[in-house]
Amino acid sequence: MDFIGNQHRRFRFDRRYRALTGASRTGVARDVEAGFPLLPAGCHIDLDREVARLVLANIRQTLQLRWADLAAELAALPEPTTLAAFLEETGLEVGDLYRRRKGWSELRRAAGRGKAAGPDDKKLGQAFGRMLHTDDAERLDFVRHIVDGGALRGVRHHRLLAMLDATLWGGTNPASTAEARLADLLRHPDRVSELRELSALLADGRRRVTLPLSGDIPLHVHATYSKNEALAAFGVDKPGHMREGVKWVPEAQADLFFVTIDKSTGHYSPTTMYHDRAITRESFQWESQSTLRQVNPTAQRYRSGRSSVHLFMREHKRDEGLGAPPYTYAGPMSFDHCDGDRPVRFRWRLEHALPAEVFHYAKVTAG
Repeated sequence: MDFIGNQHRRFRFDRRYRALTGASRTGVARDVEAGFPLLPAGCHIDLDREVARLVLANIRQTLQLRWADLAAELAALPEPTTLAAFLEETGLEVGDLYRRRKGWSELRRAAGRGKAAGPDDKKLGQAFGRMLHTDDAERLDFVRHIVDGGALRGVRHHRLLAMLDATLWGGTNPASTAEARLADLLRHPDRVSELRELSALLADGRRRVTLPLSGDIPLHVHATYSKNEALAAFGVDKPGHMREGVKWVPEAQADLFFVTIDKSTGHYSPTTMYHDRAITRESFQWESQSTLRQVNPTAQRYRSGRSSVHLFMREHKRDEGLGAPPYTYAGPMSFDHCDGDRPVRFRWRLEHALPAEVFHYAKVTAG
């Protein structure tokens, strides 16, 4: 197949190759440079040197769009132009706006539209970009519910608010004061309108079927979450203070594992290069911290089934302009067997099979 052709200068090569590979735009640039090393077995994309140069130049051009150019494009469109209409008209992606840590309201002001900025406007513009991974209908419906003045109903709603609060403000404040910060947000009418438009756009862009947990934990299996959001869903207060990859939540009798599959990015020491990988779509190998022994009470709790064990996984931890990549919630899992000491290598059975694209990176990247 011809993946190049005689394209217009504004043609978005990154979109074509992202559709084929599932990578981010910067990830596509790395894949082009490396010759697409992570394609599924039997798949092959062959670009000669000159074609690869042209594609890389095109992708890098889209990564360097100037804010003034975006504002000029919006100013040339009729009012009112919605966020979704602007993206459709220009061929841009929502991340192109928020990667600049500003957002739709600020672009409207730069184009001579919109309301004056409120006191926390800059912080909100930076924070909204951390929401772009949101892909479960419950959270997106909840955002629209509260910006339209809806009341909080029950523990699950309060947990959803804590998750939103942790995303917007970093997870270092008590969940008990989240309603006060929500009130501050609602005093920024332009950002409220933006949040309404953004949540609708994200809802329209959902591509994965997610399965809600029952009870008070507002998570959906196979949806994506930041670590702060996941912890807040389990009722952890001030989740932004947690840095480890494992968390025991005694109030929920839950063990949470946060796993990064690709540890080749220079962020890991020899003692944290755990051998975590998917064995099959229903089986996962997880290696404990380097000091854990099988006789340790924590290891015994893992084996006993006295706690629920939950796996969150991501491919890498590279920041591509929107903060740390989120995790896919792989769901609850049960103990299969373990071996070794310091660290202990555990095999787990997943309650829900991994999506094919998640299994691909969890298996292939780990090798």
